Amino acid sequence: MVDMHYFIFIVNADTVVLASVIFGMSFIALRLVYKMWRASLRCPHCGGTLRTHPAALPPPAQEAQSPSLWT
Repeated sequence: MVDMHYFIFIVNADTVVLASVIFGMSFIALRLVYKMWRASLRCPHCGGTLRTHPAALPPPAQEAQSPSLWT
C-alpha cells in the first residue's frame, strides 16, 4: 500500500500548478481591465481621451524673496 505522505506531495504539486495558472490568468485579466479603464478616461474640459492631451505642466515656481525682507 502506498504511504499517505506520497499522496500529499502529489496533491501539493498539482495545487501549486493550478494556483500558478489561476494567478497568471488573473494577472493578465486585471492588466487588461486596467488598460481598458485607462483608455476610457476622458478630459473633464473637452471630453477627449486623455491620451490625446499633452502632459499637464506644473505651474511655474515663484522665485524666492530676497533675504532683506526677512531681516
